[in-house]
Amino acid sequence: MGSSFSSYDIARSGMYVSQRSLNTVGHNISNVNTEGYVRQQTIMSEYNPASYGKFQVGLGVDVQQTRQIRDQFLDNMYRDESKVLGYWESKNKTIEDVEAIFGDLSGEGLQQVIDQFFQGWQELTKDPDSLTVRATVRQRAIAFTDAVNHIGAQLDKLQEDLNTEIKFKIEEINDTAKQITKLNKKIIENEGTRDVANDYRDERNLLLDKLSKLANVDITERNNGMVYVSIGGVYLVNGEKTETIKADYNKDNSMFVTAKWEKSDKIVQLTSGTLFGLIEARGDVAGYKGSVENGSVIETDDVDADAASDTYKFDPASNSLIPEIRRGLNTMVSLMARKINEIHNSGVGIDGSTGVDFFTKMDDSLSFEMGNIQVNPEFNDLDLIASSATGEKGDNTIAQKIVEFRRDELYRTTNLTVGIDDFYRSIITWIGTTGQEAARVTENQNVLVSQIQNKKESISGVSMDEEVTNMMKFQHAYNASSRVMNTIDAMIDQIINRMGIVGR
Repeated sequence: MGSSFSSYDIARSGMYVSQRSLNTVGHNISNVNTEGYVRQQTIMSEYNPASYGKFQVGLGVDVQQTRQIRDQFLDNMYRDESKVLGYWESKNKTIEDVEAIFGDLSGEGLQQVIDQFFQGWQELTKDPDSLTVRATVRQRAIAFTDAVNHIGAQLDKLQEDLNTEIKFKIEEINDTAKQITKLNKKIIENEGTRDVANDYRDERNLLLDKLSKLANVDITERNNGMVYVSIGGVYLVNGEKTETIKADYNKDNSMFVTAKWEKSDKIVQLTSGTLFGLIEARGDVAGYKGSVENGSVIETDDVDADAASDTYKFDPASNSLIPEIRRGLNTMVSLMARKINEIHNSGVGIDGSTGVDFFTKMDDSLSFEMGNIQVNPEFNDLDLIASSATGEKGDNTIAQKIVEFRRDELYRTTNLTVGIDDFYRSIITWIGTTGQEAARVTENQNVLVSQIQNKKESISGVSMDEEVTNMMKFQHAYNASSRVMNTIDAMIDQIINRMGIVGR
């Protein structure tokens, strides 16, 4: 009798497992469009068979677990490559903004203004006493100072925007870390009672994917199901605890922030990710006016070629994007303004004036640089503009010297001493080359990350065709188990109710 009645449990277990499997299939189909969802599979195992003498009798089937179908190796690859993608996306976006500010890469911009400025002086050499030409020189000089000051203001604004975005990214990292900590607790609570926490794990893995793009995180999952997340060897998520990152100012009186740990006040060691890309593009600098590390230059009294070569050296290999661009332009503006002033001071105006600066500073405590240069306001009196070295009518010596200054090799690049035009072109070339590299790497990383994502989807994604097939399979299995149940019931009914009544 034990063997006969145990057959009920065999059929029942088949119906139960088929029902559980159908529930899993339905759950997969319901979440086909859920971001981060990983398809689940019901894993079945047979009961330990019972021994009856020399024979073993099967006791049915049971659900061993409902597991996620995911590849941890692909998860790790995706997160590693996402860090690199986040860094280059930040850098590429910043360079695109810089190129828009300059405009020279599209054929218009500061280079055109420089050309017109020196063309004005060239016209003055032809008619050094003409007030009309002097007015043109003054107007084109104003256009030059307005252009460089505008570029400086635009770079300031870009750095401020990046600074704001850095603060947002730090807040996003903290918020994501807190959500991961909450999910750690939920997973422990559910799996501690032998329940399944696959959906919580999906949610947590999606957050870990997003976090990995923001910073160079190291992720470890312990045997208890909790994940631990660290940046530069310091735990951001430590099981059920979360460390906070703060946006703290680089230095006293600074306008820019850096990422620091709240408790220790130490700088977060970033090496990749969106946050690192933003900080590097903006410049990991103090950022106050006159800050040498943010591109201001130290002016010397000597503007000769040797002194200039030693003092001004543009570094095209720098990773600090905006500060390096500012330093290159400030180098050009400072030396250009001081050299033209030196030449102009030695000249004589129509009214006999001498020793008059052509360019002046808006703030005398700072160097000549973008945002701190203007045409001498006294030039409302055009007679003060000096084109003559002697004051004699028709003398164009000073105007000619300023025209020739354009070709003077006073600017130091990587290994050459060049004139204004070549120096400025070296800056534009560096921006263009860096932009091309950033665009190329960003595109390559996008392709790589997409390929990994596609591989993940092929393994972990929900296929409607496959799920419908599974649904039909488990439905047939359920129906078959129910028919077994009915057959066994009919057999037991025959034994109990009909045996012994033969012949009646």
